[in-house]
Amino acid sequence: MRHDRMCGSRCLGPMTFNVDQTGQYVSLSQGGKLASRDASTFLNGLAFLSRTVKVDEKLCICIEDCTSSWDGALRVGFTNICPQRNNIPPASIPDLRDAQGYCVVPVPEDLCRRGVELQFWINYASMVIIQDKGGEKYYLKTKGLNLNNPLWVFIDLYGSTSAVRLLGSRRGSRTSCPVCPVDGGIDWLTRKFERQMSEEEHIYSHKTDTRTVQKTASYWKPSLFLVQYAKQTTFPSTKERLNLTRAGLGIPVQRSQESRGLDLNWTWRELNRFICSSYPLVNLTGFHFAKADKRGRLSLLHADTLKKIKKELGDSELYIIPETDIVLNEMTAHTLSSVINTNAFSPPRSPPDPAQQRNRLTSTNSFLSDSSRNSSMEDMDVGSLLREFQLMHLSASGQVSVLVSRKKLLQSAKDMLSNCDFTWNKTPLVTFVGEQALDCGGPRREFFRILMMEMQSSLGIFEGPSGHLFFTYDQMALEERKYELAGKLIAWSVAHGGPGLKAFDPCLYQLMCTQECQLVDFDWHLIPDADIQDKLKKILSCKTTKDLSRLQREHGDWICDCGFPGIYRPEISIRDVPKIYSYAVRHCIYLRTSNMIHQFTKGLNAYGQFWDMVRSHWIEFLPIFTNMHEPLSRSTFTALFQIHWSNAGTKKRAAEEETLHYWELVLQMIEDKKAPQNKLHFEEILAFVTGADEVPPLGFSQKPSIHFYPPEERGCRLPYANTCMMGLFLPRVVKDEVELYRMLLRAIRDSAEFGRT
Repeated sequence: MRHDRMCGSRCLGPMTFNVDQTGQYVSLSQGGKLASRDASTFLNGLAFLSRTVKVDEKLCICIEDCTSSWDGALRVGFTNICPQRNNIPPASIPDLRDAQGYCVVPVPEDLCRRGVELQFWINYASMVIIQDKGGEKYYLKTKGLNLNNPLWVFIDLYGSTSAVRLLGSRRGSRTSCPVCPVDGGIDWLTRKFERQMSEEEHIYSHKTDTRTVQKTASYWKPSLFLVQYAKQTTFPSTKERLNLTRAGLGIPVQRSQESRGLDLNWTWRELNRFICSSYPLVNLTGFHFAKADKRGRLSLLHADTLKKIKKELGDSELYIIPETDIVLNEMTAHTLSSVINTNAFSPPRSPPDPAQQRNRLTSTNSFLSDSSRNSSMEDMDVGSLLREFQLMHLSASGQVSVLVSRKKLLQSAKDMLSNCDFTWNKTPLVTFVGEQALDCGGPRREFFRILMMEMQSSLGIFEGPSGHLFFTYDQMALEERKYELAGKLIAWSVAHGGPGLKAFDPCLYQLMCTQECQLVDFDWHLIPDADIQDKLKKILSCKTTKDLSRLQREHGDWICDCGFPGIYRPEISIRDVPKIYSYAVRHCIYLRTSNMIHQFTKGLNAYGQFWDMVRSHWIEFLPIFTNMHEPLSRSTFTALFQIHWSNAGTKKRAAEEETLHYWELVLQMIEDKKAPQNKLHFEEILAFVTGADEVPPLGFSQKPSIHFYPPEERGCRLPYANTCMMGLFLPRVVKDEVELYRMLLRAIRDSAEFGRT
């Protein structure tokens, strides 16, 4: 879907209602930004937005009018199904709530008042989040939505809510188009800074172009970090770094942009302008450069040119020490929220009263409590968190060789980590024994993907099906520190762009992150132990006092061992059965293996305190540790690739267009499950091309591509791939889609090794 973008290529498109996709009693005004429902009825108030939205795109709305004539209030929702003009239901609940491919979220009624501004979005953990202007958040876990497919948004003007105005949307540094003069959702100060940054970059670009006649420009991209105090002698802790970055210091705003970095030929004046423009909300009157030693102590750099600074700094982070202490005032904290990836619509305020907070969290029973509200970077997605982790801990230029045997891949990884010379924060260069490929990214992706699968199936410390994995109670494995090894392997993989385990049971993961979890509805079939299954089944089957007495006789001691000695109390009744069941489940999946879990998290923390970051942002890391992966769709898979064509009008180009037509038909066959024996899947093709069977949390370093090769005069050359450049090579001449499918299938199944594709 294409849109006219009035504010440049980085805008998200206009944010308006679709005039053809509204309910019977909805009228639009103010250029499609205000939707109003006839107050004489409480139904037929649905209104769809005019475009699809992105994951983590925060949509800001204002409730313009309410009526006291009806009960109920505003509802918002997301769907993968393209709305039809003549198929708008009268209400989202129950018409859309129970339909496949829809998610409907009722907004708490105490928020639905005239003049209230709200923002809502869906994140990569499939959580719909609603936030009021004061910062309160409400979460709802969605089911049935595919985040890889287009997402449409609808707003249901239900009950007391009769009018809603769209204010705008934001995703990171990108915003929606200001299609009308009044745009309350986009902060004017942010736009001013963005224009200034653009003008600065234009000036720098012009000067660089002028100098190229005389000298060759070379660029350096150091990791910058601005501290707060003039006399700071040690580098800040992880928590301090996050707080400083949120307050406009720390990592510069410009880091999120694609900048070439520092020109080593710059004068000090040009460098000063660059540093000041990188921190637009800070008044830097003067500063010094410093680096940190191995003990974390800061020492000033005394070089007088950028080239000397680069040489003296090495791989370290470049710290900026101000000449005078920087005061973090309210204006800085507020305006920064619209510059970095945080809430652009909420001013800071004191925490809410605990009683009020409890009331709000229980106003809608489907919302989860926000246990991570105090996190200073709570609005960051998992990609942003991992990039910050890499900047803090990984070596910019260090490399470590990893020799791997495919037949003993897990053992090769264990031997590597046990080597006293192993350094986890250096980039691993993976070489598979007997294969000729040079690791430019492909072998590393393949290594970590297979490692996570083998660790799950062969290390012997996990049990249960994938997606509902639990820890085994194995004292010998604990003594051999296998649980710690697993934690280290996962942290190593994720830190270097690889996958996580993606297999834990969601309830276990939530308990590991010290979150409360409702276990009353836990499915006892998921417990691997048949004896425990039988006992849990008998607990749930208690319907009468006689059943409870029999449970006390047969399994009372076991329930006591699970941490519920109250099973023998005289006042115990049938009403306590859900509590007994919850205690027993908690013991079986979490408390019984607490020593194993502690060793596992200790292994994760061995590499940059990784688990501490996960626990602080447990919702964002759900896709890393639990199975939330949606199968790739054809449209998503196709969008991953760019095509390298021959010149237009040539015979080669005509043959390539025909091949690509057959390629599209092959993808359609796979999606429709009409391919021979359904042997090929999109994930297999992606792994063949890139080494990864899904898009990594940090994305690919470059866009995968499709190339073409000429046909052989004799014989048949199969399609092949280069996983380092992430390129798929297809024949320029092919008979039809069936032949291309068979060639692809044979190529993928016969290419288990790098360098032999």
